[in-house]
Amino acid sequence: MIIAFQQLYKGRIALDKIQTDDEIRQVISSELKDEFTHPRARLSVVKKYQLAIQRIQASNLNNEDKKALLSIYKEEYLKVSTGNDV
Repeated sequence: MIIAFQQLYKGRIALDKIQTDDEIRQVISSELKDEFTHPRARLSVVKKYQLAIQRIQASNLNNEDKKALLSIYKEEYLKVSTGNDV
């Protein structure tokens, strides 16, 4: 899963250091919250989720990796959008 995630976001140096699935989830949560963007330019959680889904679907990853990443993104999206742990 880690390799698939790193392939999805090639070129992001910070992702080269990821070693666990929990770290992937933390990055996904931050990405969905758009924490790396200036507050005035942030996109909604829904929009960030849609963009992530499109990126995964358009990627060259195999179907198994795509399904796994889509599942993790969905779980993290539900956590972020409801404020609850699922």
